[in-house]
Amino acid sequence: MRVTEPQLRTVLLAQAVEHMDTARTLVSQTEWDEATRSAVAAARQRGAQRVGAADVVLERAHTIAERASGRDTTVAALRQPGAWWRWSARGLPLLALLLGLATDRIANAHRVDLLSPPLLIVLAWNLAVYLLIAWQVWRPPTRAAWLQGLRHLHRPGRGRGLGARIAADFGARWWAHAAELLAQRGARVLHLCAAAWGAGIALSLLLRGLVVRYQFGWESTFLDAAQVHALVSVLFWPLTMLGGLAPFTLQEIAATQNFAGEGAAGGRWVWMYVGLLALVVMLPRLALAAWARWREARWHGHIDPEDAAFAGLRAALPGDLLIGLHGPEAEVLQGAAIQTAQGDRLQFAFADTGQPVDAVLAWTASDALPPAWQTAPLLALRGDDFGASWILEPALFDQLSTALPPHRHALARLRAAWVERNELRFGQSLQALAQHLRTCVHLSPGGDAAAQYAEQVQGLDAALRALHGQPPAPALRDAAPQRETSTLPTLRRADRTALAVGTSAGAAAGAAAGAKAGALIDIGTGGLTLGAGTALGALLGGTTAWALRSLQKKGDGDDLLRHAAEAACTHYLVIAHHQRVPPGNAADLGARWRAEVTGTVAAHSDDLAAALKSGAGDGAVQALLRTMLMGILQRSFVAAGGGATATAPAVHTT
Repeated sequence: MRVTEPQLRTVLLAQAVEHMDTARTLVSQTEWDEATRSAVAAARQRGAQRVGAADVVLERAHTIAERASGRDTTVAALRQPGAWWRWSARGLPLLALLLGLATDRIANAHRVDLLSPPLLIVLAWNLAVYLLIAWQVWRPPTRAAWLQGLRHLHRPGRGRGLGARIAADFGARWWAHAAELLAQRGARVLHLCAAAWGAGIALSLLLRGLVVRYQFGWESTFLDAAQVHALVSVLFWPLTMLGGLAPFTLQEIAATQNFAGEGAAGGRWVWMYVGLLALVVMLPRLALAAWARWREARWHGHIDPEDAAFAGLRAALPGDLLIGLHGPEAEVLQGAAIQTAQGDRLQFAFADTGQPVDAVLAWTASDALPPAWQTAPLLALRGDDFGASWILEPALFDQLSTALPPHRHALARLRAAWVERNELRFGQSLQALAQHLRTCVHLSPGGDAAAQYAEQVQGLDAALRALHGQPPAPALRDAAPQRETSTLPTLRRADRTALAVGTSAGAAAGAAAGAKAGALIDIGTGGLTLGAGTALGALLGGTTAWALRSLQKKGDGDDLLRHAAEAACTHYLVIAHHQRVPPGNAADLGARWRAEVTGTVAAHSDDLAAALKSGAGDGAVQALLRTMLMGILQRSFVAAGGGATATAPAVHTT
């Protein structure tokens, strides 16, 4: 991912704050989460269908850098390049110019030496630099070793304050990511310094020539005039060729031996020196400085959102997951999408959509997957492993996390939101049950007591149906009392198999004859078949008769409460598992619930009666009902070998 220099500084600063401020004292965790949510929302507004780290890294980093900079001046100073660098880029070339002006070694106060060793060293050094640059152009690019060495100067210290540790960590990250930029900046300054130094030397020759009469020439123990002439011809060859100047003759070289030359003729020698410095030092160095500046302006940083440095961002990033459903039981998850407060989204798609998916839930291996799904992980998970009851549904996320390790953080949040949604529905159901039982326990004998009880059962049925996303009972759509409830999505089987638990014909007859309430919970085709819409009528047929008989007897209030509790708990179990139970398991599960509900209510009847008759709120009643129902559910689905304890399904990569 290409970024500009300011963007790179902001991203690296946010990383340094995240890495060093582990206690979240500078930027709180709430602010981090809000920055992530805001960046995700902005990315989605820009049209990003599935938000990735690259879509949010810049905006999130900008928000964090703004927050941290407003609270720490050291951190704020890191958002812009240091002033020392700007001053160095201007001051060092100026200093080199002044040093060149003060140089007395190439030409002392009265001499211009044709064979000046300092001049030859300056020329040779610059030529060597040009050869080195040419060699670096042809070899594979590598980071400057001296820049890598400077990285160690920015190791964070444990004993320093938070701002200093953030600055040190940022410095290390900056040197690692911007080495090429820093190399170009350093090269630009060095080239400008070399050009300024050559200009200073040339100016020193010209300015001293205004007030000093130069003696010019050469002297040597081992070289004669012919050899010096050959050397000078090579030395000034670029200037004579490009500038069209006349080269020195052998006679001119011989005439200046032992610095015999003086007077106005020395001006030619000075200008030849100045021209040589301009041609070999100043102009090439200025061109190289301009080239370095051009590369510096075109430079872009590179960040990899999949790098380990962005692990925290990827963990906090909302997941946008699309799971493919393949097989005869795929409809069990139809409409079961969920979204978290952090922006995580989980959606399900069928094979006919043709969209690419993150993983595939398959209930069969016989049919070929759609082409767009071929590369997605294949997860073999039975519907009964998670769909038989809401307490088993977290198993779906556990298996998805195994198949999709990069999304485990998002799946953990989605799992928590899913469980929270189920808990909310369960809590609202407990509230409806508690209100129903409290009303029932205060029913007094009278002519309309049975009718009042029937009305309460109708109201409970309507409330539970609304909470579980089911339509009102057909016979009571208009008459059922309306309650403010929030409908939350639930899983449904495609075959619409219903669980029959309730008052069979024999149980109703037994109720009329004065049988115990436990006999009302029975299994049979004529019983409580919620899927067929006859549940409430069948339930009222037995429970109303029992309530009427109990209300006519003094001292039967406890029996009425037990019956009402058994009927209410059974009603919840059937409504909550509507279209979930496979046909082959319905009879066994109904028989289990008959025994479980009867025994559980009997074990808690005294505590339940005391809680209902007390003047306290429904909290104690709901707590008892939670214990009772959760025990039944755990024993029915988990302890009995349900999906939560089944063998982990296989994960395949196609």
